[in-house]
Amino acid sequence: MRNILIIAAAVLVVLLGISLLGAYVVTKQADGFELGDKVAVIKIYGTISMGDSTGVFGEEVATPASIISKIDKAERDGSVKAIVFEINSPGGSVVASEEIANRIKETQKPTVAWMSEIATSGAYYVASPCDYIVADRGTITGSIGVISVFPEYSGLLQKIGVNMTVIKAGEYKDFSTGYRPMTEEEQRMMEEVILEIYDMFTEEVAANRNLSVEYVKEVAEGRVYSGPKAKELGLVDEVGTRRDAVRIAGELGGIEGEPKTVTYTEKSFLEEFMGMAFYHFGAGFARGLGINEAPMY
Repeated sequence: MRNILIIAAAVLVVLLGISLLGAYVVTKQADGFELGDKVAVIKIYGTISMGDSTGVFGEEVATPASIISKIDKAERDGSVKAIVFEINSPGGSVVASEEIANRIKETQKPTVAWMSEIATSGAYYVASPCDYIVADRGTITGSIGVISVFPEYSGLLQKIGVNMTVIKAGEYKDFSTGYRPMTEEEQRMMEEVILEIYDMFTEEVAANRNLSVEYVKEVAEGRVYSGPKAKELGLVDEVGTRRDAVRIAGELGGIEGEPKTVTYTEKSFLEEFMGMAFYHFGAGFARGLGINEAPMY
């Protein structure tokens, strides 16, 4: 009798596990996850930064660590045949943008960038090494340039009666504090740095887009463009929707028909399974039994 109870308990555990897994798969299919060959979608949203994945005021931040981990995941997944980078970002850190762009260049699978509302400056830098770039008609892109801002509030401090005592080792150590105006020599020093980074930016875009550096500098200068104008200038390959970008990625990856997609999140499979499966267990299990909450044909 004891053996029968043990066997019955084991069968129930297995059935529960299968039900949970089925619920997970069913609900994830509704969220865009499909079995078989597919296109991975990696979102690059918000300011590109080396810091946290959320900004000071809770806004989204795209970090190299987060984006690169998703690229690595897509590379390891044999069912992923191509990657779409869904970009909605005004740009950000030079170093962070470089980190992401360099990893995209190393990717062995076809890559397509789809520009959403905005993909300027560092965000365009990130898109440029992709095999194909699609911009929406309403996309704002370009702004190929470099900027560094140094607030100077010595006048305000003087007005409110605040005096700053600066003890330094090195003539230029306090040039960016804002406690005093920059000297002409200090401004020239920073201009040299900015121009050097600007040259690097335009050279990378030229190489990635198969354009001359002279041409890129001609259309750059921090100017922004619509999707159609960016295509006319050779900064993007096509004007289209996210669906168009996925279709092109599927073609580049050798997927026949309408490509299936998977959108990577920050959570691991185990976290997704334990969280989403239990959360949607009722609906998923009901669907598995053929019970639907709404009429279906």
